[in-house]
Amino acid sequence: MSEQITASEAKQIMDILKELHGDMKAVKSELQALTMEVKVNQTKNDEQFKALNEKVEELRDRQRAIDNRLWSFIVALILLLAAGLVKLTLFDKI
Repeated sequence: MSEQITASEAKQIMDILKELHGDMKAVKSELQALTMEVKVNQTKNDEQFKALNEKVEELRDRQRAIDNRLWSFIVALILLLAAGLVKLTLFDKI
């Protein structure tokens, strides 16, 4: 049932196997290079996201400071208006 292979057929099979082995090494090498490139790009992205997060936090801090100043200004205006109304109602004869 099993056929005997000739020496030339065995040589052809060995040549094909060697060629496949070489191709597999080339694919493995390319895959390693691409994996390294992905890791480098991922590191760059992580650094960029970290820098972006730091800038966002800095902007949040600035916005909080601006909000605090605005609220202080609004409270001062309300107190000034209230003081003016009290003066007009209680001390209008001056």
